[in-house]
Amino acid sequence: MNAIFYPGLGETKKHYKSLVKYLTVADIDWNTGKATSAKNHEIVVSFSLGAVFSLDVALKKKIKKLILCSPTPFESLGKHKAEEVIFIIGEKEKFLQKVFKPLCGKNVRMVVVPGADHKIDRNYRNVILNNIQS
Repeated sequence: MNAIFYPGLGETKKHYKSLVKYLTVADIDWNTGKATSAKNHEIVVSFSLGAVFSLDVALKKKIKKLILCSPTPFESLGKHKAEEVIFIIGEKEKFLQKVFKPLCGKNVRMVVVPGADHKIDRNYRNVILNNIQS
């Protein structure tokens, strides 16, 4: 699978050892806003504040899937070029579910991870990987 993952604020590859074998984990310099390019990736995944980077990619280039995991709240997906958008949100993140439910519709859906909160544990990781492959 050809996917890149943008981590949350202050996080690096070492925080995502369980994902490194499945996708490219981007490096982000949170001081400059520079990050690993998604140029050769057709699936863009992000967690929390990393959604800022992945949404920017989807606004600029055509991609197959944009997967936003527990993203920082925003009001619109803008004129993105993703064929499909998936919000993956923990069951305990009721506020995020409420914020993003109105954005769901044609080619935009939400997947709620049972028992999860704002952390990518094994169950959350499996939901991400299942949605990358489907």
